[in-house]
Amino acid sequence: MTVGRVTAVAWPGQGPLAVALAQAADRTPPFPGIGPLPDHPIRLILAPTRARFDSLTGGRLPRWSEGAAFPEAGTIVLLATRRSSRLPGALRHELAHLVLRWRLGHPPPLWFDEGYAAFAAGEWDRLDALGLNWQIARGARMDLADMDRALRSDEADAQTAYALATTAVLLLNRWGGAQGLAPLIGRLAELPTFDAAVRATYRVTEGEFEAQWERDVASRYGLLSWAGAVGLFWALLALLLVSLVGIRRRRDRARKARLDEGWTVPEDDGPTA
Repeated sequence: MTVGRVTAVAWPGQGPLAVALAQAADRTPPFPGIGPLPDHPIRLILAPTRARFDSLTGGRLPRWSEGAAFPEAGTIVLLATRRSSRLPGALRHELAHLVLRWRLGHPPPLWFDEGYAAFAAGEWDRLDALGLNWQIARGARMDLADMDRALRSDEADAQTAYALATTAVLLLNRWGGAQGLAPLIGRLAELPTFDAAVRATYRVTEGEFEAQWERDVASRYGLLSWAGAVGLFWALLALLLVSLVGIRRRRDRARKARLDEGWTVPEDDGPTA
């Protein structure tokens, strides 16, 4: 069935859903830094099962993936199971992949591709989850290269990487001021590398951007932000438990060291008769 520029392909029982999603795709709002959806034909395929989704995507995506975009073919594949309430957001995410690739004419860095799609789709729940991430709060870091690897890793690491990629794109958008991402995307379409585009747009190297982004993440999602997200009581309780574990480990190491020296250590560290 065809709605405007979108042709939807669906299995029996999915007709009304396919029409609704095709209408949403054809009327989707403008994309940040790019503008309206280009007047290119789009094919939207709804896969009713995971097996069908894997068949349509060639089994090249992680098992947790529920959407795929093929810019060269102008095709989007969505896993259309019972969680239909998530499909409009997933559709917008995949449409963002199409329009970004069409605008650039070549693949951008994976982290930018996914971060842009999450930004365009308004996936703010990813940032909410990042605010609760203890590993990020305590200072664990993931650089741009790490993000690219994690985005195709297991689901837990991938979800963290998606959130971090979104923060990186949001920082670039803030740097663009009123123009947002438009100047950077224009340069990405003209220049051969992300480093060259960032230099031309913001007068910083890719490495300098990466360092400033890491500081931005630390300031926004550090311990204070995490404590506010989980609640002061639970934050203090968690920190107390972490401290107790650290004390116990240090005590156990001391006991082991004394045993290694041939000492006999009583079971109870208290006074002995």
